[in-house]
Amino acid sequence: MVKDDLTPYYDTSFNFLRWIQGYNGNLKEAARKLRIHLKMRKSHWELDNFVEKPRTHAIHKHWTYGITGKSNVLENVIVNIDQSGNVDYHGMLQVYSVQEVMKARVKDMEDMLAQCMKLEEETGKQAWILYVMDLTGLKFDKNLYNLVTGAMRSLSEFMAEHYVELIKYFVLVNVPSFVFYLWTMVKPVLPDRTRQKVRILSSSNWRDEILDFASYEALPTKWNTEKFDQFHANLDIPIPFPETEYYCNRTVELPIGIEKSKIATGKTLFLSKELKAGDALQWWISGDAEFGLGVFYSKNRDENNTENMQTIYPCLEWMPGPTIAPLNDQIVAKTDGFYRIWISNSRAWWHTLTILSKLTIIPGEGNDCASTSSIE
Repeated sequence: MVKDDLTPYYDTSFNFLRWIQGYNGNLKEAARKLRIHLKMRKSHWELDNFVEKPRTHAIHKHWTYGITGKSNVLENVIVNIDQSGNVDYHGMLQVYSVQEVMKARVKDMEDMLAQCMKLEEETGKQAWILYVMDLTGLKFDKNLYNLVTGAMRSLSEFMAEHYVELIKYFVLVNVPSFVFYLWTMVKPVLPDRTRQKVRILSSSNWRDEILDFASYEALPTKWNTEKFDQFHANLDIPIPFPETEYYCNRTVELPIGIEKSKIATGKTLFLSKELKAGDALQWWISGDAEFGLGVFYSKNRDENNTENMQTIYPCLEWMPGPTIAPLNDQIVAKTDGFYRIWISNSRAWWHTLTILSKLTIIPGEGNDCASTSSIE
């Protein structure tokens, strides 16, 4: 069912097992979702090659690397420390679009997958990630709830859709008291399987409780105190974003020739360009509310089912709005045909979505271009 989309890199028994586990043994649904993921892996991002690429995205110094080694407590588990309390997520989303943040984050997700695949090859047993969320420094402010239920929810959904059963537990440590109230509000909007994996350690005794999940060697030195100096893992501290880099504070000229589109509740829009191999398609897109976006390819001008198309740019089915930093990227066509930007307002209850867009084609030598759009 997925043979045509499978690559040698991803073709392991444990990768298949994760998808079967994630869909409770429903092979038909697991295969359908896996096929969507495999098509994304062969998209413009070329995920199979991510592990070989350096970690050099500008976001990475603000959202630092967190893999520290094996748990040595839980079998076949690798520890990742996310310094969530010190990461300037608000500033990040004032500077970069959710699409760009996800591009940077996928590098780390692919590293985690690669580490698990390597350990599975060595041991012959399924491997997992222990995802520790260190809330040291987290402060309650007016942006926190919107951040957690907006952009971070979008990223969480993407991870749950594409990195199925990679995470064994999400363990929250050094938790401020207000997080328990926030958790009560956020819990209903999280994917069910994600919600079941969350473990919140006590605010007073978390340094001892975390040892039920990982050894001293895999836990960060920043947790050491004068009385407790046992943790060994070194981590870089995330750097906040200067407000001068915020999109609203930059002098940015809007593209000439911006087009406005309206998408009714529950509807989707395709912006289509007919390209020849070698043409580049650039886009600049902003919305006045939440929306989803992906880029697909078809030889058939009238094809509207994305599952029948080739994924050209990973699809984020839901991103919060209004847009702060516009979505701004490009792809290069490898094959002649129709390249279709899918924009969705399917989750809205009542709001008619307004999209501002500018698509630009840089033709290859001797190529012409054409465009169409259709609302379903």
